[in-house]
Amino acid sequence: MILRLAASSGFCFGVRRAIQMALDASKDSDVVFSTGELIHNPQFVQELEEQGIKVAHDAKDIHDSTVIIRSHGITREDLTLLQAHGNTIIDATCPYVSRTHELIQTAINEDYEVIILGDARHPEVIGMMSYGNQHTRVIAPGEIPTDLKGKRVCLISQTTQKIENLNKLACDILPQVLELKVYNSICLATTQRQNASAALAKDSDLMIVIGGRKSSNTKMLASLCSQYCETLHIETEEELKAETLLGKARIGLCAGASTPEDRILKVYNKIKKINGEEDLATRIHNIPLFKEESC
Repeated sequence: MILRLAASSGFCFGVRRAIQMALDASKDSDVVFSTGELIHNPQFVQELEEQGIKVAHDAKDIHDSTVIIRSHGITREDLTLLQAHGNTIIDATCPYVSRTHELIQTAINEDYEVIILGDARHPEVIGMMSYGNQHTRVIAPGEIPTDLKGKRVCLISQTTQKIENLNKLACDILPQVLELKVYNSICLATTQRQNASAALAKDSDLMIVIGGRKSSNTKMLASLCSQYCETLHIETEEELKAETLLGKARIGLCAGASTPEDRILKVYNKIKKINGEEDLATRIHNIPLFKEESC
């Protein structure tokens, strides 16, 4: 069995930064609240809870406390509410996400109608919407707006979308509008992760995508890999069954931006054990990384 890991797997810069800021804050406070789950990984969120970093689901319930804004960001209204309630606020919003807030406000000030490519239910997109106005809307991948004739439109993307989706929507919109401004707000780590995972999937019999089921970028990886080979999306190694690996000579692993390294390591070692191998990895750096020239 050939077992390889896609490059760029695991925590991205924004997630790693948010976790470190939360852990640092917890050293000075008995309890630190995060505005929703700090990252979309339920097992890791539980570990953070045990270290005093508690999930708060509604900003109005937090008063006179230390609050960390998660990497996805929050709405402008929730930020105002947290400030009004006397909280000490630690802003761990990913810089890529913060940039979308600024770009949307600029576009509104310049009288563009803003369209956001993304998942309207995702907290990142909900936060982005709050910086728009009554004309700002969300378009899901594959949807085509048809009411833009003669308008000046600004197109911006959720940071974890595929660049192909942004390209397609821009091409669908352009013939309808008077003017189109497009911002490539997809983060570099997302693009690198998707490219590496797709390349590995093309060279594998089975791809195992590791990460939370609520994680937008992890679901995107699973969807992408499934275009090239059989794909399994799991959260933990406990979901792996020996029968799933039968007849699979080349297995690829990849992981979302909110997947801790130890989760990747546990999945890798579980596969090795199922295959009867004893050379288990003790560090993620021990896992063979896929390169396009691999044969």
